[in-house]
Amino acid sequence: MDREGSKNFKLFQDSVHGVMRFHPLIVKFIDTKVFQRMRNIKQLSTTYLVFPAAAHNRFEHSLGVCYLAGEVMDELEKNSPNVWKEILPDPKESEAVKLAIQIAGLLHDLGHGPFSHTWEVFVQACGGDWDHEHTSCALIDLMIWKSEDGKEPIQRDDNLTELGWLFKAEFNEVNKYIQFIKDVIIGVTQDKIKEPKRAFLYQVVANKFNDIDVDKYDYFLRDAQHLKMNVSFDYQRLIKLCRISYDDNKMSHIAFRDVEKYSIQGMFRVRADLHIRAYQHRVVKNLEIMLIDALKEADAKYLVRGLRLSQVHENPAIFATLTDSIQELLLYSEEPELESTRELLDRLATRNLYKIVGEWPLKVAQSEEEKLQNRAPKGLNRKILNELEEILEGKYALTQVGVNQGKYFDPLANVKFFPKHERRMMEGNVPQMKMELPFFKVLVFKRGREEDNLEDLKKKAEDFLKTKGILFLNQGQ
Repeated sequence: MDREGSKNFKLFQDSVHGVMRFHPLIVKFIDTKVFQRMRNIKQLSTTYLVFPAAAHNRFEHSLGVCYLAGEVMDELEKNSPNVWKEILPDPKESEAVKLAIQIAGLLHDLGHGPFSHTWEVFVQACGGDWDHEHTSCALIDLMIWKSEDGKEPIQRDDNLTELGWLFKAEFNEVNKYIQFIKDVIIGVTQDKIKEPKRAFLYQVVANKFNDIDVDKYDYFLRDAQHLKMNVSFDYQRLIKLCRISYDDNKMSHIAFRDVEKYSIQGMFRVRADLHIRAYQHRVVKNLEIMLIDALKEADAKYLVRGLRLSQVHENPAIFATLTDSIQELLLYSEEPELESTRELLDRLATRNLYKIVGEWPLKVAQSEEEKLQNRAPKGLNRKILNELEEILEGKYALTQVGVNQGKYFDPLANVKFFPKHERRMMEGNVPQMKMELPFFKVLVFKRGREEDNLEDLKKKAEDFLKTKGILFLNQGQ
């Protein structure tokens, strides 16, 4: 993409990437209420309440992902000129695809609710089935096409918003490129790729093949910077040393120089480190459980234009009005029916937290062979945790914490590499560098102040989890 051309590109100064230059259409997307809303959604939710410097928001992360998406696309074109021209022979289409990938990077987190991923856990705890990516796509529709009362917009060229007309002027085929942007955001698995030679395009923003994408580049770097943690991989070098390569089935992939195996392994170590030391810190999880309990108490009592909090995502236009400010609105509410919610949020604000009463390691398969023999737990999804809390009469809050390396056992299993002077690709296993992962455990928090019978508690939980094919790991095992 011609970043120095005659178009009115705009510069943004970023704490992670320095100066970022954006296409004027990207700036138009940024300067909307729907996008600006992300300034008021913390990237790390309750992690910020434990690590005070982790105050960054979804807004700047989205700008970073947009910028890196453009950098990766430019490098792929530069490093694989012949393959690029074979896949995208029309220069106009080539520029359009690169811009669309950047827009996908910009808008990939548009559908996050208050407190980022915590809102998804809250909705699931209320029995809902929702993820932020699909709401991102619904909000894109509202940005491009006119809608009445938040209803699903009619996707026709005679129903475009002002931003939609600007989009049409750049892309012409509105529906085609909007759908492409959505597919890039959701991520397309290999078995659903319609044009194998274009598969690499879906590995830039949300890589379902091997989990290496610019979304992770940015949040690893940004989160680590604000958490004051060292990062052991050089994302700029990875970008410089990537190219497009075909596998035996003529499926295109983003491949890396073989010398970068250890750098990519380091990237997955950073991921595990962030989870262990920050995202799944026991106090972070305690605060998250308390916040979710408060939201559950308010769910049926604090309606947003007639919708329960756990159902607001069903109307994207109303959903787009919610930010982290919902916490203060509930904390300082005066309605009698919200008293229990206020009590929990007051406890959260004054650090009167739930007491942790135990943690139970789970038996986890440590190899693909064990996994195939069904020796791995089926997983403590939210439904199982809800059932277990009911058995424990709601006196205890439970959450699962755990870390794997992206692709469970070997994070490099699906990463493609190439030797310096050859076009062939190689697999990326580095068995001597495997970590002692995965591991999972259950954290148990006491909501009230009654005396505990922990052995009885654990026996009830263990008997229940065994029926689900989940086993506790005995001490010393």
